[in-house]
Amino acid sequence: PFTIEVYGGVSVFWYGDRIKGGTGMIIGNHRSNLDFSVGALIASRAPSLGGCGRLVPLMKNVLKYAPAVGWVCYLSGAVFLRRRWQEDKSKLTATVDDMVTHYPRPFWLGLYPEGTRFDEKKRDEAQEFARKRNAESRSKSSRSNNSSSSSSSSDDAPALMLPILENTLLPRKKAFVFFAQHRRLRNCMEHLHDFTIGCDGGDLLLRPFLRGTIRTKSLHIHTRQIAFDSLPKESRELEKWLYDCFIEKDRRLTYLNKHGRYPVEDKYQNSTGQKRHRCLCLCAAFSIWSMIWLFMCSTFAHWSVTSVNLFLFVVVLAHSLRNALKPTPSVPRERREGKKTH
Repeated sequence: PFTIEVYGGVSVFWYGDRIKGGTGMIIGNHRSNLDFSVGALIASRAPSLGGCGRLVPLMKNVLKYAPAVGWVCYLSGAVFLRRRWQEDKSKLTATVDDMVTHYPRPFWLGLYPEGTRFDEKKRDEAQEFARKRNAESRSKSSRSNNSSSSSSSSDDAPALMLPILENTLLPRKKAFVFFAQHRRLRNCMEHLHDFTIGCDGGDLLLRPFLRGTIRTKSLHIHTRQIAFDSLPKESRELEKWLYDCFIEKDRRLTYLNKHGRYPVEDKYQNSTGQKRHRCLCLCAAFSIWSMIWLFMCSTFAHWSVTSVNLFLFVVVLAHSLRNALKPTPSVPRERREGKKTH
């Protein structure tokens, strides 16, 4: 939360259901390579830190070796996957059994079904793949209908048509279906938290963030909370549910691109009045942890290391306080009421 809301100065607007605590799984669209910070921001909205307990994200295996961020994720219990399903399936089975048996409740299991961050090149590739697969499915279905004209004993259901999405990538179904069908996990989970994450002004990216050239004006997060046991149990129905979910995300993000906010029916949560107080509390927490770190540096490291860290702390804190004391932003009245601004 400190990274995005305070240091980054990005306004965060929340819509939909209010986040509740309890053990659950979270899914969302992947718009940022600051995904760990976005996940922590979402988890912080639960009623107290104990509302979500431990956040267990699924991540690409290569990220485990990224300096600082990868190590933090590894130590926090992230599950790193190689994207080879036979290997990953056995690892996920062991991880789920460990979570259900040994993890203190509550915990959240985090999944980005797209598998990678959205960009236009990947979107075009996903659309091309979906069109090609849909054409193959139609051709196969047509041949099947012709060959079975004299006998109607075929049990094969036609393949699902893949959605052509503009603002998200095509979701990968295997991990989601695996979790939703796992008997022990299904008995353990209380809710599925479905998040739609949208950026106004440009996606939230690490490189411009570090350079101080961040273009993201605001982050819009829509929450939908679903009872986990209400999810379908059959693979085909779960695939359809996931595709429908991302069709709805695509519709919501299209509206955001045109109007600067989500649709009126998405129930805007007007919590921005508490933003300044929240940001100042985050600055205080950052200061406390920084002081602990500086004390350790002064005790175990050369004075030059302590001096550099002290300088960085002063710069970051000054920049963050400036952002925290800015006037609290709000969604424009015309857009809040569903009217277009010209």
